[in-house]
Amino acid sequence: MAKILIIGGGFAGLIAAERLAESLDRSHQITLLSHSGRFTFYPALVELAFGDLCADEITIDLASKLSDIGVRFVQGELIRLDKHRKKAEVAGNDIDGGIAYDYAVFALGRRLATEKVRGFFEHSHHLLGTTAAMKFSAAANEFREGDIVLGLCPGGRLPVPVCETAFALARKFEPQVKDGSVRIKVIFPGSLTEAFGGADLHKELDAAFARHHINVLYDIQIVEITEDHVISSDKHEIKHDLLMLIPPFKGQAILNDLGITDKDDFIKVDGLMKVHGMECAYAAGDIVAFSGPKLAHMAVRQGQVAAENLIAQLSGKEPDTNYYHEIASIIDAGGSDSIYLHYGIWDDSLYRLKQGSFWAVAKGLHDAVWRAKHR
Repeated sequence: MAKILIIGGGFAGLIAAERLAESLDRSHQITLLSHSGRFTFYPALVELAFGDLCADEITIDLASKLSDIGVRFVQGELIRLDKHRKKAEVAGNDIDGGIAYDYAVFALGRRLATEKVRGFFEHSHHLLGTTAAMKFSAAANEFREGDIVLGLCPGGRLPVPVCETAFALARKFEPQVKDGSVRIKVIFPGSLTEAFGGADLHKELDAAFARHHINVLYDIQIVEITEDHVISSDKHEIKHDLLMLIPPFKGQAILNDLGITDKDDFIKVDGLMKVHGMECAYAAGDIVAFSGPKLAHMAVRQGQVAAENLIAQLSGKEPDTNYYHEIASIIDAGGSDSIYLHYGIWDDSLYRLKQGSFWAVAKGLHDAVWRAKHR
């Protein structure tokens, strides 16, 4: 019997738990540790913010879900992990002590490093959580006129919700945008190509922004936020009356003493999702040190690959399922400007871009089916 510990209850952790539970017999003990008792379907947070969905529709109770598939759920915080003794120290409601394991799957996700941008906590909204999305929703509903600024901070590796929020606000305030009483700006720290991991969608997305009267600013490295301005490293000052930014991402510093992380605290893995410098350990999701944006479908695929290789290892076989780092994403612009992008970050010969109203509908259907399937 093997004791398998999955640390993290996001996309990668949940998918790994499901795959392991369906493939391994019950002689193996699978435990999932998460600081939160609920899984959140992050791609739907923009819809939550604009009232198209409610919080209960995009969250799942982890204890109930995991119990149904025979996985033990522990709600608590990882305090320390001893890779030599194979023991995780945990503090929380369900347990206060140690969890022994034979195999570990790190799926802790990223940390929002808001401290890297002065004034972020005090003056900016973000959409990375149901509470944050609802706060932004309230602010947008109270907003009447002025400058709306959206964007990525340096190291904020999530461009899709920035674009989708800009289009949603352009629809919400369409008359005011046309008469000039509401002005929408989108900020990227580099080029659009850089934001999407090397994919060239500059022409199509810039044209869509222009049709919605959205002004896009590139190469703006945000370093400070005041009550009414965003300030760049080049001392540009951009006025805002409503602000939503994706903050910088970092990994989890609690893992630093294990010798498995890079300079930004992300875990180094190979193509099998095996952790460098640690035996019997895999990692998946936003915690891994891969280039490019960090999107939900990537975490799902990484969780699947980690689980497949762990299953092979437990069966006495050589793990051989490789992860392919690619973007397969839809930017919902609410109509014909919606974009489907399929791009190989590790192989730029893979590039497909399609545009049309169909893709907005397809994204909604896909997300609804995914949520229903995993409840």
